[in-house]
Amino acid sequence: MTTIQLPTQSQFIEAAGTRYAYRTMGQTEGTPLVLFVHFRGTIENWDPKLLAPLAATRPVILFDNKGVGETDGETPDSVTEMAQDAIAFIRALGHEQVDVLGFSIGGMVAQEVALQAPHLVRKMILAGTSPEAGVNPSAEIFERMNRHEGTEEDGINDFMFFFYGPTETSRAAGMASLERIFAQKQFNSSDQVKEAQIRSVGKWAQAKPDEDYEWLRTIEHPVLVTNGVDDVMVPTQNSYILTEKMPNAQLIIYPDSGHGHLFQFPELFAAHVNLFLDSDAV
Repeated sequence: MTTIQLPTQSQFIEAAGTRYAYRTMGQTEGTPLVLFVHFRGTIENWDPKLLAPLAATRPVILFDNKGVGETDGETPDSVTEMAQDAIAFIRALGHEQVDVLGFSIGGMVAQEVALQAPHLVRKMILAGTSPEAGVNPSAEIFERMNRHEGTEEDGINDFMFFFYGPTETSRAAGMASLERIFAQKQFNSSDQVKEAQIRSVGKWAQAKPDEDYEWLRTIEHPVLVTNGVDDVMVPTQNSYILTEKMPNAQLIIYPDSGHGHLFQFPELFAAHVNLFLDSDAV
């Protein structure tokens, strides 16, 4: 599959007082697929090797939510508000229904979008994410996420630790993906985004537990849940909870991988997503 580069120039649209940055690619017909990125990520943090096979078959929309990247305003410190902003953005584009792919914190936001605006979502992919009050990572993860100082090499080492397994194969695929992403990066998120998103994840993780996860049972959309076999950032057990509790969910676990499974296996992941979105069986 031939890879493509992200469009290098963003478009902008006003919604509820916020000027959102977004980029579109791929087909012009069909249900658009809107991507919700990971912690501190921007439009440019998606691996182009993953985007190419998705855009070959459908419209793809990348966007920076409030305060992130090129979008103005301040990032809210709750997943609920992030979802409200995302809904405002999608509706401003004029779409009555979309598919959504949420990765990590983006998957948390995607769940909230499906709860707040169920008719706006047709199908949903949840990659490396968790339900509210799910299984938390170890204290080491939160400590490394909150690190304020360090060299560029420290940052890369942290990223590899968070996203990939300890094997040579996982790390090599992860570094190849990171190089593709770095090659297209122009914009980064601010410290305000980092702090707000850490608070929002903390609230999500520390919500009042409900062993039956009743709210998940109300998400009746077709859902594809994915993760690596050993996700240290958002423990893989969360993916099983999502699949068990949502009434129309299916699960794919990728071998020799962790949080960044979709970037470690970009073409295979895209093939699974395309099959899921195109199938009439769910």
